[in-house]
Amino acid sequence: MENKKIASLALQLDRLLVAARQKLGPDVTVLRLHILLNVYLHEGCSQNELLFLLDVTSVTALSRNLADLSTLTSSKRLGPGLIELRPDTMNLRRKTIHLTQKGRSIVAVILKGVPK
Repeated sequence: MENKKIASLALQLDRLLVAARQKLGPDVTVLRLHILLNVYLHEGCSQNELLFLLDVTSVTALSRNLADLSTLTSSKRLGPGLIELRPDTMNLRRKTIHLTQKGRSIVAVILKGVPK
């Protein structure tokens, strides 16, 4: 890959992170942003499907980050409420991941800061 293209991608990632941190606070990591954007792109996927999409090696890390993006964080504190887990009507042991209305609004604002 050309250095120019890599520099452009790095700049876009930096802009995404800056926009996300402005809206959500300084504790937004690259992984949390990656999770949020993938839930936006694949709304209704399961945690296992998201794990595969993100190529994250730890289901524990994914669970913790999902909790930290939802209403109640992994430390049982009030969270940003950007995503929610819903029971799958076809398989009650499975939960699907969805953006909340607030999550959709935040993703829209973050994506506006990225040049096309």
